[in-house]
Amino acid sequence: MLRASTSLALCGCLFLVGLGCKSSGGDSGTGGSVGSGGTSGSAGTTGSGAGGTTSSGGSVGTAGQGGTTGTAGATGSGGTGTTASCTFTVTSSPSTKIPTVGIVTWSTTLASPTGAHINFGLDTSYGMTAPVDLSIASYRTLLLGMKASKTYHFQISASGSAGTCTSNDYMITTGALANGLAKPTVTTNNKAALYGGFLITGQYVQNVGSSGAPAYILDSDGDVVWLYNAGSDATGVRMSYDGTYMWINNANVVVGSGPDAPHVHRVTMDGLTDTDFSTAFDKLSHQITPLPDGSVAFYATGTNGCDDIKLFPAGGTPTSVATTLVNARTAHGGTGGCHVNDLEYSQPDDTLVFSDLDNNCLTKVSRTTGTTVWVLNSGGPGIASSFTGDMWVGGEHGFHILGLDDFVIFNNNSATAVLGSGSANGTGKGSIAIEIKLNLSAKTAAKIWSYTAANPPLPVDILGDVQRLANGNTVVDYGTKGVVQEVDASGNVLQDLSLNGTNFGYIEKRATLYGPPPR
Repeated sequence: MLRASTSLALCGCLFLVGLGCKSSGGDSGTGGSVGSGGTSGSAGTTGSGAGGTTSSGGSVGTAGQGGTTGTAGATGSGGTGTTASCTFTVTSSPSTKIPTVGIVTWSTTLASPTGAHINFGLDTSYGMTAPVDLSIASYRTLLLGMKASKTYHFQISASGSAGTCTSNDYMITTGALANGLAKPTVTTNNKAALYGGFLITGQYVQNVGSSGAPAYILDSDGDVVWLYNAGSDATGVRMSYDGTYMWINNANVVVGSGPDAPHVHRVTMDGLTDTDFSTAFDKLSHQITPLPDGSVAFYATGTNGCDDIKLFPAGGTPTSVATTLVNARTAHGGTGGCHVNDLEYSQPDDTLVFSDLDNNCLTKVSRTTGTTVWVLNSGGPGIASSFTGDMWVGGEHGFHILGLDDFVIFNNNSATAVLGSGSANGTGKGSIAIEIKLNLSAKTAAKIWSYTAANPPLPVDILGDVQRLANGNTVVDYGTKGVVQEVDASGNVLQDLSLNGTNFGYIEKRATLYGPPPR
């Protein structure tokens, strides 16, 4: 049940260096200190915590007044205990716009907290953690990643100079998601080997008769845990770099008016504030890339028919004007048409890399000057690759930067030109996830890994995305085929998500829905 505006007194709680504090009474001290009215606890063993600091894992059985003392946890070397007491006043409710998002506000009598977080989950083992921004009024914190129509437990932990104070267990019940979005068919072949986490994506094509297609997040079970309909298709869905907003945009492949015009919305993660940035992102297509400084990189049709690489300023408003960094044709030297379809940020050298489907190439440019660093591959007139070696044919869409010299790329492998000459010359017998390794000194490229779906093969001419995960797995998005697969390094399919007749936009898989993105 939901508990609101409840105060929990944690009185007489003894804080020892290297010992955590639980909410069920006073803690035992090193060498068997006595809880108020309780019997002596067993001696704590020496831990690795430095004197005067709290070690993480030093939880201790507690003693209430008149009760017995549990077994002491590990004691940090050189630490001395201090006494603190605190209360928590907590309110919580699901968001009225996205009822799988919990909103928690709270206060504590702990003096000047310097850090806090909220553990939450389907039971009191929790399993997920939401960081608390102490600069926000009432310490307002969102619980993200919860399933619909479930009761969740949560517990607040706050720390300060007096020690760490942990609240009672509270409960919050999520609501149903009224969306019409069918849960994908999930086939899991090896759950233990999966990366887990959350898949951020959207629908490229609106359902018949609907007013839009949602941006949404799936958990590792394939359950929808976040959903928002901005009134158009949701081809590009990306969290802001600080994780407080979701940027949602439509495909807008044909620049025009009405349904073909750009639709760009920035939505708070609780769904309560939706700001329309469509005018500021005029002529945008496909997807956008939030940057660490708060600015946003994107591409939009230029005056010469090729796309401009553009930057929307940090802190910009719906009336702000984006600046043009460079035109795609200028950057890669082509003489024909262009069709940019993905743009990613390379943080180590502060550059942007874009994919051009018509010209079958990736191009890297400086984020500050627009100067071309290199061009990888060539499939269009006038383009000279900076590298020789094992390349690809048949066009590409999404890609993932693994380092200055390493990329995974969704190779459409199209047999016929979809929008321009660069997307032809593939076999058409199945799209391929490939990894290209560069030798930056010798200017050579080598294909060091690839994966092609089997049973059946999945040829995709429109869209497609790929991402290498931290555990070495790769997630492959077959866009308009409505299939996402997670495979291991040997190409074994660990999990398959199928939307049965509908589709996926671009993807981003994250271990957590808090903090900066994985790419």
